[in-house]
Amino acid sequence: MLKLSRIFFTHLLVLLASLFLLISIFTYFIFKTIEIDNFASALKKEAILVEMLLGHNPPSDAFVKMLDQKIGDRITLIDPKGCVIAESRYDKKRMENHLSRPEVQEALQRGWGQSVRHSATLHQDFLYVAKKSDDLIVRLAHPLARIEQAFFTIWLEFLALFGAFSALALLASYILSAKMDRQMKKIVEYLNALSHKVYDYPLSVGFAKEFHTIAKHLKKLSSKLAKREAKKEKFTKKIKQISRQRNELIEAVSHEFKNPVAIIHGYAETLVNEPDMPVALRQRFIQKIYDASNKITSMIDRLALAMKFESGNLEPKKSRFDMCEVAKEVVELLQQRYPKRTIKLRCEPSIVEADRAMIEVAMSNLLDNALKYSELSVEVRVENGRFCVQDRGMGIKEEELNKITKKFYRIKKSWDNSMGLGLFIVGYILKLHGSRLEIESRYQEGSRFCFRLSTSTLQE
Repeated sequence: MLKLSRIFFTHLLVLLASLFLLISIFTYFIFKTIEIDNFASALKKEAILVEMLLGHNPPSDAFVKMLDQKIGDRITLIDPKGCVIAESRYDKKRMENHLSRPEVQEALQRGWGQSVRHSATLHQDFLYVAKKSDDLIVRLAHPLARIEQAFFTIWLEFLALFGAFSALALLASYILSAKMDRQMKKIVEYLNALSHKVYDYPLSVGFAKEFHTIAKHLKKLSSKLAKREAKKEKFTKKIKQISRQRNELIEAVSHEFKNPVAIIHGYAETLVNEPDMPVALRQRFIQKIYDASNKITSMIDRLALAMKFESGNLEPKKSRFDMCEVAKEVVELLQQRYPKRTIKLRCEPSIVEADRAMIEVAMSNLLDNALKYSELSVEVRVENGRFCVQDRGMGIKEEELNKITKKFYRIKKSWDNSMGLGLFIVGYILKLHGSRLEIESRYQEGSRFCFRLSTSTLQE
């Protein structure tokens, strides 16, 4: 379906084309008739002149040829019986009797005769004008091709003028059509904004009163929708917030507790059903149960710690200590947990004043994440109060960098990231110490997590 502006432009174009065709056909016949009449009048004047000159000169071929060269039209002198007496452009001896020619017949009856026809002698179309004199008929002929050429020159000038006018009309209609199209686009954009609940979207239309009316009603509609949406948001805001927090907690806890509980249940059931199990295998199953229970304990501790942070019940207990010593202890602990992994430690003494236990938790969480989500070696650096962990893992996509420190956020549900609380806890600990977590990551290349304690806590 065409747009309104295009319908307007298309109809105008069809109307102008039809008008142009009709005027062209009409003017063609009008101009042709006028031109033939003009040339016929000129030939009549020339016939009178030839008649006057014949009164002083005998009718001969030489005489009419001389007149032909002067006036540029063919001259034929015919007697009342139709015999050619003199001819300016053809051998009169080879010419047939002209008594049956329509212009000659008309001249014999009325004194003047005129016709447009094909010349059998010269094989072209002529305009003939014949005048009856005392004892002969003076006939002049003008090639119709010249008449048509002159006519086409005038006709083409007229068509060019009409074409210029039509072009201006089309240009004006195109401008009007473009203005209408712009106004309609503004209205469509405004409606799209309303559909996306953008009620303060600007709408400025002009050009016609109808567009002003439409804009006025649309703004009233927008105002009503905005008020209704505000009431709806105010009514459901608290309910959604409570529901979202509850769902996040239930989802995270159920997901993360599911695997270790399943491990404990599976191995314990096997131990119960197989009392004669070999001692080595039994010890291995018991170790699996022990590890899974420790994991549940760690999850509960992290969840409790996150809740305490969020409630604001924890305050850092600051003391002076060496960040390098804490980093060594964290690396040694995690190296035991990941014996097959390589952890490179580059450490310089950095005396800071902070809560040692909280900083140890922050370092442990960052290093644990790097070991979980990468397969190559992990590098730890401590210098000038700055702690960094760099891995060569899969990295983090740019659109997720601002989300990974949020509570319960997981990049992949299958990752074991302790309910998505690790980076949340790190961020909260650093916030309590006036610092923040710095994250640099390139997808498929690796990540670097750093933090620096406030320079006011550093002492040489």
